[in-house]
Amino acid sequence: MEHLGSDIKNIKESLTRICKYILGKSINSDKANNIKDLEGIGKTAWKFISSFYKAHWDSLYMNNSKTLFKNMVKSKFSP
Repeated sequence: MEHLGSDIKNIKESLTRICKYILGKSINSDKANNIKDLEGIGKTAWKFISSFYKAHWDSLYMNNSKTLFKNMVKSKFSP
């Protein structure tokens, strides 16, 4: 717990950089499945999201309105 605050800050900064990188690149959908480095990225992304639930981070607030992580994810996938 001693380093949790700085670890979370580093995770947040890394995720922000990853988001900026992804948003700055586009993938030609006709050729995306021919890029070996992208193989398994979907599985890895879901493993990452699942780790929040396994570690019980899904109960953390995501904003000032006290929206929980699990509710934020649920709202993105609910009609």
